[in-house]
Amino acid sequence: MGTSDATGRSRKTDLTLYRMQIDQLFEFVYVLIEKKQVTAKEMAERFGVSTRTIYRWMDALAVSGVPVYALKGRGGGIAISEQYAMDKTVLSEEERLAIVSSVKALNVLNANSATQTNSGTKAAEKLSNLVTTNTDWLKVDFAPWSPEGSGVRELFGMLRDSILKKQQVSFDYFTGDGRTEHRTVHPWMLVYRGQAWYLYGWCTVRNAERFFKLSRMVNVEQTKRPATVTIQDAKNDSPPVAANTASLITINATVSAAKAGFLLDTFFCTQTQVHQDGSLTATFTAPDTDWLISMLLSFGPELKIISPEKVKKQVALLAEKTAELYENS
Repeated sequence: MGTSDATGRSRKTDLTLYRMQIDQLFEFVYVLIEKKQVTAKEMAERFGVSTRTIYRWMDALAVSGVPVYALKGRGGGIAISEQYAMDKTVLSEEERLAIVSSVKALNVLNANSATQTNSGTKAAEKLSNLVTTNTDWLKVDFAPWSPEGSGVRELFGMLRDSILKKQQVSFDYFTGDGRTEHRTVHPWMLVYRGQAWYLYGWCTVRNAERFFKLSRMVNVEQTKRPATVTIQDAKNDSPPVAANTASLITINATVSAAKAGFLLDTFFCTQTQVHQDGSLTATFTAPDTDWLISMLLSFGPELKIISPEKVKKQVALLAEKTAELYENS
């Protein structure tokens, strides 16, 4: 017993789409969105198939709801509706919005040259056509508020290029213990951790993988030498996390209303209590280092450590030494 024309056509369409790999489907549609109109011969050469196969793909996509159609006559070809946005059965609105927002947010990494900035902006604009939701809800700027902020953008662009082109970088680095060392690194990625950006890669001086805080890197240069050490070479299968060799300590303190915002900017407070005068009692965790004591002292009389006792004594001692420095001058 034979099948009806409708059923037969449906089965043929399903089979054609099955044979059409998902990456081919995406590329076929994106080419049409980008070029507006192409010939079957151009598409056949692009995918390495016959023109008959291209027409079968076109028919299968049309039956499946993708508005692909043929233009007959001189100068004709294959086209797609200009109003078309990718069908939600391929990517949901939320998924497409996530992709577009990510591209627009990270476009700032291209900031080291006008050409890259323009190409990144154009890519974001093209992708924006795939969504109906507002995509201007997020802006990322790695630069500080100071006028010198453009230098930070240039550093990001330089490091991005070095990572993508697999080229080593060299720089002078200020370590946490007060030393300055010249380092050469096989760069792997840029990592944001806590409140700072780091370069993650293989350090040739230490012969080990290391994180370098961008704010401590000066005289950064692209060496033009190939970066040959990869993450796989370092046998690091887990997601990178900026190593913190110092132990952590939990602090409970009260800060005045004038400095409460600064405390929240500096530390992630897990418990807070706001008092009537606007002051804040907060609990936060920080690395047990000399930096911590200096940072706490920078609040002056606006911050009072409640616990632990060790930190209270360290802050008091540093305050005494600072006072002696000015008394003897």
